[in-house]
Amino acid sequence: MITNSDIRYADLFYSAVVLNTGFNYKVLRDLTDNKAIVSYRDLYDRELINRILKGEFDVSRDSISHIQRIEDSYGKVIKIVNNYARIASENNIEVVSCLDESYPYNWKVLSGMPRVFYTKGNYELINQMTLSGSAAVVGSRNPSRYAQYATEKMCKELGDKGITVISGLAAGIDRQAHLSSVNTKGGTIAVLAGGVDNIYPASNKDIYDLIAAKGLIISEMPPGQQPIRQYFPSRNRLIAGLSDCTMIMEAGEVSGTLHTASFAANQGKEVFVLPNNIYYNNALGGLKLLEDGGNVLLSPDNVIDSISRALIYKRMGMGCSAELLFAEDDGQKNGPDVEALRELAKVKPEVLTDDNWKVIITDALSLRPLCADELCTITMLPFYKISGLLTELELNGTVCQEKGKYSLTFV
Repeated sequence: MITNSDIRYADLFYSAVVLNTGFNYKVLRDLTDNKAIVSYRDLYDRELINRILKGEFDVSRDSISHIQRIEDSYGKVIKIVNNYARIASENNIEVVSCLDESYPYNWKVLSGMPRVFYTKGNYELINQMTLSGSAAVVGSRNPSRYAQYATEKMCKELGDKGITVISGLAAGIDRQAHLSSVNTKGGTIAVLAGGVDNIYPASNKDIYDLIAAKGLIISEMPPGQQPIRQYFPSRNRLIAGLSDCTMIMEAGEVSGTLHTASFAANQGKEVFVLPNNIYYNNALGGLKLLEDGGNVLLSPDNVIDSISRALIYKRMGMGCSAELLFAEDDGQKNGPDVEALRELAKVKPEVLTDDNWKVIITDALSLRPLCADELCTITMLPFYKISGLLTELELNGTVCQEKGKYSLTFV
């Protein structure tokens, strides 16, 4: 059986098996459904592999064939794993598993996301973006000045509001997105097609180094893996999956950017497209997305609205039980847990006090200003109730009102 000391090695082993033996999700599903293994990590247990080959478990012939392939190439795979481990150690690369608590929430709720991935930099950004929101920003490698300018302005504004910008470290729009957000409150995450130690394109080494120092670099590919053409669509699905919405800044009719938009739409996320010149060939892909129902990107406010909605549903999904509404610390009650309050508001709103509702309201206002009607939609409270609570919050100096919108005074 796998011991605690073997866990990370088992993660590396799984990556090597997938890349070098043709092992796939279908086989993994068959093995787990028929209780031959508990998780992918059990593939590292050679004794268990031999038991499967001896027919001790009721699995398909195809699965037996794949397991035999692992056994036949076991020595080769171990050498590859040792190489992964060496490169990871030399480059400060960490391994994250879908079995870890720190696995990104946005990936947890989607199918087809990597069971193992690799990181370099500040992993705390994953937790931050889960709570504060994230936007994928992608586009042409040879953008117009207009698209580059819009990317710079919007990414900086989103980052200053604590929203994490996610892109693919490509030339052009990706590079500008990272540059504009890496030093902001929200920061930036780069998702690579090859291993996180492989800088592609090489001309982006300066921004790669900056992100490694201040942001986060991730990849589903193991250390040392070179980026090849077939990996880029898979990288784009990860960018879309990690984000709460996607911004298309510029895209031609045939563009990998359109893959990201398609993945985001299929994942149920909103896609925003920067409008552009109808006679500019490099913008025709984006214009086609608008024709097909994409959202027009007029300002960061559109994106913030979308992220605000995503965060509401996310926080409800992550909410703890009503019994854990208050945390205990040395016998003293801390403030109410806002995620727990949201969960309770969803199932039993009548038990919440006015102070509880004020916590929910101020949390909703922490990302952007909202009008009373928007707060009614978020909380499902009647207007008279929201109006009274907002008046109390104004009187105690927590919120202020300008042009019909409420915002926190201490943000």
